[in-house]
Amino acid sequence: MLTDVSTIPGSVAELAQAFVGIPLSVVFADGEEMEALSPENVSPDAPGTLTLEAPVAWSDSDAYLVLPSDIGMEIVDILADSDRELLGEAMRDGLLVLGELSLEDDAPQLRVEAAISPRLALAEEPDFAATVAVGGGGDPLPAINRLAHLQVTVLSSLVDDEALEKMLRRREFAGASWRVPADLRERLGSVSPTYAWSKRQADGSVGVEFALFVEDEELIAMLRPVRLTPP
Repeated sequence: MLTDVSTIPGSVAELAQAFVGIPLSVVFADGEEMEALSPENVSPDAPGTLTLEAPVAWSDSDAYLVLPSDIGMEIVDILADSDRELLGEAMRDGLLVLGELSLEDDAPQLRVEAAISPRLALAEEPDFAATVAVGGGGDPLPAINRLAHLQVTVLSSLVDDEALEKMLRRREFAGASWRVPADLRERLGSVSPTYAWSKRQADGSVGVEFALFVEDEELIAMLRPVRLTPP
């Protein structure tokens, strides 16, 4: 379990890196309660607590992205609409949390043992979870979509041809990064798209900074899952 005291990272840079490439169950809490929680003051010995609002998803790895309830499930629409301003607000106001979720008096309580805002974590520029070379003549999609840490849903993937082309061509991309292929839509039309936000890096590579997988009503986020480089 990530919440073992010995595994809680000690520095901001280490904490930011700890959230890279792991599935983060997306949950929601009151914005004022989140503001009252000081991430720099929580620890395994002095944890904070957040009362979560529905829908609640349990994380097997005790890792969460907590968003203010006034954003809630609209994070999907924010990414679908490529609204980078509102996405920036979500990265500013959200919290990446290591902690345990439990029920107390039928209310879901998240014990916060370590926390950092997504914006601050990304500002630390932690290493990407994986690097994949693209543009060498082969099809890079299998190499990307079959990465072990991206296997977080049953049927969806991180990226398709259309989104990959946009990511590689644009300085910044936000939107649907994968959709059910046209030839499978009759059978799998109910499978939700995946969403991603990517940015061109200083070295010319393209980094996927944030990804959001959707399965039924569960949202699974991932920080810096992959960097795409020239061959």
